[in-house]
Amino acid sequence: MTGSEWLDLALGLMQLLLAAAVLRHLRGFGRAFPWLAALMVYFALRGTQRVYGAFADEGEQALLLLGDLVLLVVLVLLLVGLERTVRGLRLAVDDAEARAQEYARALRDYRRLARHRIGNPLSVIRGGAATLRELELGAADREALLRSIEDAAVELEHVALDPSPERPEERGLEPRPQVDVQPPG
Repeated sequence: MTGSEWLDLALGLMQLLLAAAVLRHLRGFGRAFPWLAALMVYFALRGTQRVYGAFADEGEQALLLLGDLVLLVVLVLLLVGLERTVRGLRLAVDDAEARAQEYARALRDYRRLARHRIGNPLSVIRGGAATLRELELGAADREALLRSIEDAAVELEHVALDPSPERPEERGLEPRPQVDVQPPG
């Protein structure tokens, strides 16, 4: 085999590999973008042609003609479907941006809600622990302080595990992203 034939073989195998990758990764988009299927067929055909050309000296004219026809179909489909492809990509980008904005909004609301609802329980827990450490309390006072600490811990747990607005001043906060976000427009 000559250097040119080795090159044809390598290029042919790469094109067959590309056709397989297009088929594997993009087959779900075939209805929306039919030129992807035609592109895969073109690369498979062109790869087969190059591999065949590496081993045979003659008879590739029919294969060349078929490859050129498939390339023509791919180019026409690409030109016809380009606007639709660009519109689909714009919609995907818009959707991603809307989701990012929604997650940022939910994070801001969660932080406001958490800051608002965590302050008091933390003060109760910290103050209660300091009181228990520093003062001699009677049994009833000690029990009441421990109950306050437990209630504050439960409230913190609730804020951490289920951050839902509960109080009037928390209305309007939605700390969870809405899953059915639609891009603006």
